[in-house]
Amino acid sequence: MVSQDKGSFIERLRKALNTPRSPQFITLALAAWLTLTANWTLWLRLPQLDGYQGSTAVLVLRLLPLVFFSIAILLSLTAWPRGMKPVWLALLLVAASSQYFMLSYGTMMDKGMIHNILQTDAKESADLLNPKLIFEILAIVGLPALWLWKTPVRREASAWRSLARTLVLLLGCGALLAGSVLVSYRDLAPVVRNNLWLRYMFNPVNPVLAAAGTALDPVLNPPKPFVSITPGTTAGASYAGADKPPLFVVIVGETARAANFSLNGYARDTNPELARRDVLSWRNVHSCGTSTRESVPCMFSHLGREEFFKAKADNDNLVDVLQAAGLAVLWVDNQAGCKGVCARIPNANTSDALNTADGKALCSNDGECLDGMLLSGLDERLAKLDAQRRAKGIVLVMHEMGSHGPAYYKRSPPDAKAFKPECDTNALSSCSRESLVNVYDNSIRYGDRFLAQTIDWLKQQQSRYQVGMLYMSDHGESLGENGIYLHGIPYALAPEEQKHVPMIAWLGDIAQRTRISGTCLKKGLDTPLSHDNLFHTVLGIMDIHNPAYKPALDAFQSCRPAP
Repeated sequence: MVSQDKGSFIERLRKALNTPRSPQFITLALAAWLTLTANWTLWLRLPQLDGYQGSTAVLVLRLLPLVFFSIAILLSLTAWPRGMKPVWLALLLVAASSQYFMLSYGTMMDKGMIHNILQTDAKESADLLNPKLIFEILAIVGLPALWLWKTPVRREASAWRSLARTLVLLLGCGALLAGSVLVSYRDLAPVVRNNLWLRYMFNPVNPVLAAAGTALDPVLNPPKPFVSITPGTTAGASYAGADKPPLFVVIVGETARAANFSLNGYARDTNPELARRDVLSWRNVHSCGTSTRESVPCMFSHLGREEFFKAKADNDNLVDVLQAAGLAVLWVDNQAGCKGVCARIPNANTSDALNTADGKALCSNDGECLDGMLLSGLDERLAKLDAQRRAKGIVLVMHEMGSHGPAYYKRSPPDAKAFKPECDTNALSSCSRESLVNVYDNSIRYGDRFLAQTIDWLKQQQSRYQVGMLYMSDHGESLGENGIYLHGIPYALAPEEQKHVPMIAWLGDIAQRTRISGTCLKKGLDTPLSHDNLFHTVLGIMDIHNPAYKPALDAFQSCRPAP
C-alpha cells in the first residue's frame, strides 16, 4: 500500500510539473515564492523599528500584501508566453543574491549600490564569493528553476487574448496594492517616516528599479557641460624664493573609520608607528559619501558636499588645478580606479609591477596588492614625470586598498596581525564580534605601517625637497553594529561609523613654506572638518592661487600669520 501511495504521489507530481501553466499563473506563483523566501531581510528587521510600539505580527500582516502585490506587478510585466523563462530565472537570481548581501552585510540595493557594483573590478568581486553565497542562492532559485524547466508555458489562442490577460493581471495587482496601502496607510505612514530604510527592503522590486534607474540615467540625466576652474591658477610667491621645491603626498585612505585609530583615543594600539612620528590627527572629520564612487570625486572637488551633488556642470578638480599651476602631479592607484579624478593627469596602478620582486612579495595570485606596493618603484615613477614640472614641485596622490572589505584578512600580512583570533572569511555575519574587530583592526595597524613608511620615504627626499603628507579616508565602515556591515548605505540613513573618518598630517618642513604653526594646529585637532576642506587645504599648503580657493575652508589657514 505504501509503495502504491508513493508511486501515486510521484505520478501526480510528475503530472503537475508537466501541466501547461499560463504565464500569469507562473508570475503569481513566483511572486508568492519570492515574498516568502526572498524578503527575510525585511521580516527580520521589523522588531528593530524606530518608534513602533505595536505588534510585529500585525505589522507583518500589513506588509505582506504590499510586498506580494509589488512583486506581482513587477513580474506581471514579464507575463508573456514566449522567451520569459530566462527572464524569470534572472529575477530569481537577482532576488537571491540581493537577499544574501542584505542579510549578510546589511547593504541596501539603491542606485548608489548599483553604481558601486558596476565600478567594482574582478578582484574585488572575487572577495565576495563564498560557499554560503552559493548555498543561499540555490536555496531560493533551485526549486522554482526546476519547476520552470519542467513546466510548459500555455499559449493563448491569440496574441490579443494574451495581452488582455496580462493587462488584467497588471491592473488587478495595481488596484489591490492601492487598496492595501489605503487600508494600512494610517498605521504604516508614521512607521515608514521614522524608518526610511523600509523602502529599500522590497526584494526584488527595489534592486530591479535601482538597476533600471541606473541604466536610464544616461537618457534621463545626460552628461553635464564641462566648466574648467583652472583659468587664473598661479603659483604663489614662495616658489620664487624657495631653496627647494615642494614634494607633497596626498593619501586617499579606503574604508578607515576614525573610531578605530588609537591616535583618536581608541583603546587598542592600532597606530604604534605614527605615534612615534609626530603626526597630527584630527578627531572630528566626516566624509562626503559612504562609498568610494561618491566620496573620491567629491573630496577632490572645490564645491563641497552640498553643492557637489546638485551641480549643473562638471568641473576639473584639485589635481587638475595643481597641474595647471605647473607642478608635476602623479596618481598611483592600488584600487579599482580613481573614479575619473585622475583622468587628465599622469596616473599608474600597482598592477603595472606585479612581475617585479616587490610585486611577487606584496601581491597575491589574483593581483591584489598590499598598500606597501604603492611605494615600490616610486622614485622611478616620479623620474618619468616632466623634468621642468618636477623642478617646480611634485604632488603625489596614492589611493590605498586600505581596509576594503569584506575580505579584511587580505589587507594585512602575517607579521602585522597583532590581534587574534581573526575572522578569515568574507562571510562576516558568521564571524564572532571579537574576530571581526580583530581582523579590521589588523588592517588599520598595517595601514599605520604604510603611512609611517611613506613618512620615512619623504624624509629621505628632504635634501632635495620640502616634504609633507596628508592622509584622509574616503569613508568609514560598519562592523556589524545594528546588523549592518561594510558601507554604501544612503548618506541620510548611514550610521556614524560609515561617515566619521580619520585625517592625519605630517607636515615635515613643507609647513615653513606658508609659515604654518604646528603648535597652533595641535590646539585645533577637535575642530569639525570634512572632505569639503581637502581642496582648499592642499592649495593653501602648496601656495597655489586659484579663484575657487576659499580660505575659510583651508584647515590650516587660521594657523598662518596674518598677511
